[in-house]
Order: sequence, then structure tokens, then C-alpha cells
Amino acid sequence: MTTIGNASALRAAVRAVLLAAVVTGAAAAAYCSTGEDLLAGCEALYRGEWAAAEAAFTRAAAGDGDCAEALVGQGAAALQLGRTAEAARLFEQAAVIAPELAAAHAGLAACRHVGGDDYAAMIAYRRALGLAQARRAELRASAGWAACRLGLYESALAEARSAMAESPDDPLARHVAGAALIGLNRAEEAVAALGRPAAFSHGATPGVLAVPSALLSPGAKYWADNGLDERVRLAEAPHHVLEQPAVYEPTPEPAPTPSDQPEEFAIIRPKPGEIVSGMIEVAVETDGTISIDHIAVLLDDRFMAISNVRPFRARVETRQIADGARELRVEGYAESGAVVASTAITIRVANGSMTLAPSERDARRRAREELAALLSLRATPLTNAQLLGRALQLAGRPAEAIASLEYVFGHDPMLPGVRADLLLAYRDFGLPALDGSREVFILDTPGAVALTFDDGPHPVMTPRILDLLDRYDYRATFFLVGKQATMYPGLVREIVERGHEIGSHSQTHCNLCTLSRLGVEQELVRSRAAIRQACGRMVTLFRPPGGNYDARVRSAAAATGFTTVFWNENIGNYPGREGPEIADSMAEKLSNGGIVLLHNGYDETQYALPHLLDRLDAMGVRCDTISALTNG
Repeated sequence: MTTIGNASALRAAVRAVLLAAVVTGAAAAAYCSTGEDLLAGCEALYRGEWAAAEAAFTRAAAGDGDCAEALVGQGAAALQLGRTAEAARLFEQAAVIAPELAAAHAGLAACRHVGGDDYAAMIAYRRALGLAQARRAELRASAGWAACRLGLYESALAEARSAMAESPDDPLARHVAGAALIGLNRAEEAVAALGRPAAFSHGATPGVLAVPSALLSPGAKYWADNGLDERVRLAEAPHHVLEQPAVYEPTPEPAPTPSDQPEEFAIIRPKPGEIVSGMIEVAVETDGTISIDHIAVLLDDRFMAISNVRPFRARVETRQIADGARELRVEGYAESGAVVASTAITIRVANGSMTLAPSERDARRRAREELAALLSLRATPLTNAQLLGRALQLAGRPAEAIASLEYVFGHDPMLPGVRADLLLAYRDFGLPALDGSREVFILDTPGAVALTFDDGPHPVMTPRILDLLDRYDYRATFFLVGKQATMYPGLVREIVERGHEIGSHSQTHCNLCTLSRLGVEQELVRSRAAIRQACGRMVTLFRPPGGNYDARVRSAAAATGFTTVFWNENIGNYPGREGPEIADSMAEKLSNGGIVLLHNGYDETQYALPHLLDRLDAMGVRCDTISALTNG
């Protein structure tokens, strides 16, 4: 089976068309540019180069005005460029020229989808499916997605399973299968459908055809039936609900301005969509309520004939116009010369084109198949992962659900519903998410010392620190940076295995006060996920980098279930001083206990720590983790 948007295969097809033109001579060359341009346009659509695609398909249409595939390609590019009404007109013209062309109906379905009409999109995709000879899985999955949005879960599941029988790794088919199974309360089956790793494939750039979740997005019946609006779901903690961001809504294209022409002025022959050739008669009907002296007939704005005899008739030679879909327009003029009426229809001019060379026929066939697939809907990995998270929750597997939802939130926290999914999953898991803020400034255990180490893990300093702590049998708390945990997962595991506590120091060690509330939440969630992936622990302690902590950071930490830990003594207060001197000063200040901020890095910590541990040991001070010294 051909992969959607297989760029290398398309390039090979283009080369084959050019080679055939050279071999077979001028007869083939007359049309070779059309096939070449069609495939080049498909390749540009695959890459997301919409303007280049439009140019290629426009060249194809200029080379052969009777080429429905070129019209579909132009429509596909126009749709991706936001010109939905124009795209629909192009698809309709292609369907007039070639009613059996599946890609034209897929384009109309895509327009219905972009316009938000799931039912019309489903019907149109099924129409395209009935005409398609190849690439049926993509069309079937698209129809299934629309059915699932409408709550037709059994129908959607049947479509998805048929699509997967043809293309087992089609992402949208798997998405629809999982969504339908969730809708049917078959969570474990949904996990199986969504959880299998996807095979690597070169997918086409989806553009406006990237679909949201078939269940977990506004407009889906499941979303409405289950009350998934974030404000409603998080109503128990209103101070943690984000202000709703401005949602981009493209400016709708203006509706066509109704013509001033009266219904009494109309073309009665030929009929709209009629295939014509040679000399034709154009007949216009008027009931006499308009004072018309004469009419002019135009084909694609080219003057063709005039008549001043009633009933108005004119003969037009269509061989003067290139084959293809053409606008036939008739204008009615008053005796003064002013246009007082106008009417137009689309007809198909077909005066006979040269027989296509085999390579050209193959190129057009390839273009038809590619365009039908390129106009199908596409799921994204994030929407599938969000669905998987919900399926895992419903299946009673909260830890796995959190892992899936953290992945989604870490990549796109604006995806509808994912924030509420994740925060409520944290609560179900037992984390204090969405509760009031929690900070630790002092220890509950008098005289005890909590040694805390920020910025790790560090490939050189962390092992040294661990060895020093082992020498005194001390336990400490390490606040780890998420990206460092990803780089050195073995060190994270070693910290835990040697009895120490871990917490988050954000994902990137940035100044969190410079971020939005949602940006802070994303930093915290990503760091938690990175640390858990390294060692399997769900962290709940957090220290803001640089101590940068404001209302946004406080509320974000509370929403995501973190307790923020500060300090009473800071190694950074002794720049440039010798290790023993620093240790003496710190030990004196810690005579009544406290929280000490140290680092996994090349600062004064490496010089002062051995001496500080020696001083604390001599004082008989208890050194333990934050949780152990704050009653958990």
C-alpha cells in the first residue's frame, strides 16, 4: 500500500513522466507537463508548501483545462490557505467534470469538516469512499471520525475496524477505534486499540485537516454528554481555573452577494454542468418585465456572440476556448447600453484532447489517489495520547493514565480538556492537586538539619555528594532539573537507591516568574514526568529556581500538587570564601537546625560540604530529608 504523501515515490513518478515524454516524443510531451505538475503539486501538499502546491496545480490546469485532478489540487491548496468557499467551488467544478472522481468528493467533505458540519462531512466522505478504487482506509477513517463526533459509536467502530484491516497502522483509524470503544464503555479494548506503538511513517502535513479528539473536544457529543468543559469540571477549585484563552476563529468568508438580476432572466440552454462541443446554441429566457434591448454571450469573460432578436438566441463556437470547466455568462443590455441583467452557469467544454500517453495516465491516476488521501482527515499523536489517558483512567490504571496525560500536557497544554484530565487524575491518584498552596519554610523537628541540593543531577558532583553523605549516613533531598534527569537517568536512580529524597527544580531551570500561569504548570508537569521516567517516583516537592516565586508560581504549584520548599541557610551567601570558613559560619547558624540550600555543581558547595558534614557530625545533629523532618 502506498503511504500517504510518500514524497520519494512521488518524485519517482515525476521522473517517470518526464522520461516517457523524452522517449515517446512530441505527442507525449504535449501533456507530460500536466502529469508532472500534478505530482509536483501533491508533493508540495505533502510538505505543507501550500503556495507552491497551488502554483503547480494551476500550471496543470493551464496545460489541460479538462483536467479534474488539477481543479481538485487547486481546491486542496486553497482550502489549506484558508479560502474555503473558493475551494468548495473548485471541488464542485471537478465533480461536474468527473462525477466519479473520489478526490473531488473528499475535497467537499474536507470543506464540510472545516466548516464544522460533522454530519455533512461524514456523508461526503462516505460518498468519496464509494467511488474510491484505492486509498480507502483514509477515507473510511475520516467518515468514522465524523460518526464518532456525532455519537454514532457502533458505526464509527465498524468504519475504523474496516480501515485498520486495510491499513493496520493508520493513526486516525486507531484514534476512531479507541474513541468509539470509550464511547461504548469498553475501556480495556480502547487501551489495546490506542496503546500499541505506531509504526514509523512519513505522514503528510495535515494543516487544517488535523482533527481534534473525536470525543474530548468541544462539539463532540461525548464532550457534551459527559460535561467535559474545564470550568465545570474544576468548579470545586475556582481559584485554580485559568482564564479562558482567546480562541482563534478565522474570519468567515463573506457570503456571495446576491445578484441583482431578476429570476426572470436565465439561461435555459445549455444546462448547468452540460458537456458541450463544437458550435452550440445559447438560449436565454426573460418574461418581459425587464427592458432588454440585446444580449451578449461570454465564455470565461471572452466575448463570443450578440443577439437583439427575441426570443434571445446566439450561436457560440466552443473550439475557440480550451477544454474544461468554463463559465458561460449572458449579459442583458438596455437601449442606453447599460447592463440591466446578468446570469451565468458552468459548462464543460470537451472538443477532444489528444490521447494520453501511458505515463501521463499513470501520473494522473497517482495524483487522484494522493489527492483523495491528502484530503482525508488526520489524527495527531497528542489526540491519541489524550484518548489513551482517558481509557486508562476508565480502566482503573491511574498511574499509566497520568503518564499519558503528562506527555500531552507537556507538548500542548492548550489541547481542549487535557489540563482538567491531568489535574483530576492527580487528585484521583492521591496527590494534593487543586488544593490550597503549601510551602515549607522551617522544619517541624527542632535542631534537625535538612540538606538540600539543587540543579542536579550532575555527572561529576552528584556521585561525590552521595559518597560524602554515605560516609556520615545522612539522608538529603535533591531538587532535580527535568532536562538533567533526562540526560542522566542512572544518577537519578542512584540517588533514590541510596535512600535520598527527590523533588522538582523545574524542567529548564528558568525564572518561572517570567512565564504565564500555564507555562509554569507545564514546567512543573514536564519535570515531574522526566523524573518519574528516570526512577519511577512521583515527586511532590518543588523548589523554584533562584527562589523566584510569585502568585502565579504559587497557584501553579498548588494546582499540580506540589509543596514548595524554601531554605534558612544558603551556600550562595559565601562567594569567594574558603571551604572551612564557610562550614564554620554555616554550622554556627544551624545550631538550632534548619534547611540548607546547596548545589550539584561547581560552586562553593564542593569546597564547603566535606567540612560542613564534619561539623554537623561533631555537633550530633540529625540530618534527614524534608519529608522526614516535616511530618511527611
